[in-house]
Amino acid sequence: MLKGSGLNCLDKRDLLNQHAASVETLVRWGSFFEESSLVHDAVDFYQKAGAQEPLGRLMDLAVEEGDLFLFKRVCKALGIDPDAGRWGRVGEKARLHGKLLFAAEAFRHAGVEEAPPDAESPR
Repeated sequence: MLKGSGLNCLDKRDLLNQHAASVETLVRWGSFFEESSLVHDAVDFYQKAGAQEPLGRLMDLAVEEGDLFLFKRVCKALGIDPDAGRWGRVGEKARLHGKLLFAAEAFRHAGVEEAPPDAESPR
């Protein structure tokens, strides 16, 4: 956790488990973590708040970075089952970023046994 953030791991746990936590507070902490590049923490707060727009923004980030773990978490938080096209885009971006295991997994979810022929791995 960031020094001086005012929210240690126990405080974070307690806030996420509060039934009476306000949406405004949860979104504010989600924004804080997103701006601090702690996107998985941001997902926790946005999901608890039911904040669809920020989760959509993190979905776009996950696709752009080919981040398979973030993509799966955001899909679960949004309650969506991505189509083959979206999985394929994650795979393509992951391959471009050299995340070859992420790419292979995303292509498998897309129904593609291996990366497209023009998708040679970087040397």
